[in-house]
Amino acid sequence: MQNESGGLQLKHKGKWLNANLNPNWIIVNLADHLEVLTNGKYKSTIHRVIVNNEIRRVTCPLFMGPSLEAFVSPALEFVDDDHPPAYRGMSYKDYLEANQFHIIEGKSCLKQIRL
Repeated sequence: MQNESGGLQLKHKGKWLNANLNPNWIIVNLADHLEVLTNGKYKSTIHRVIVNNEIRRVTCPLFMGPSLEAFVSPALEFVDDDHPPAYRGMSYKDYLEANQFHIIEGKSCLKQIRL
């Protein structure tokens, strides 16, 4: 959720696009573990926020994930002979810890767990 100041941008085909949201909307960014779980079918959203000096930006982010002990790997529904696993599995805790130290090209450490 954000106020009318805007500022959220999404990267699409190498370009940054403004996410022109209604102040009453809620946007859901798909994160890394949904990309892993779907074996790359749904991509993690690359996004950023641009602020300006005229309007105060107010957002209400909420970060959700599985339990720290959960082992996340591509789900069987997304793996077959034509689509082998594209990511190695790891616990959510291990992924969060690795992600703290390995930002690559403005994105998370997904590249490090890609097979």
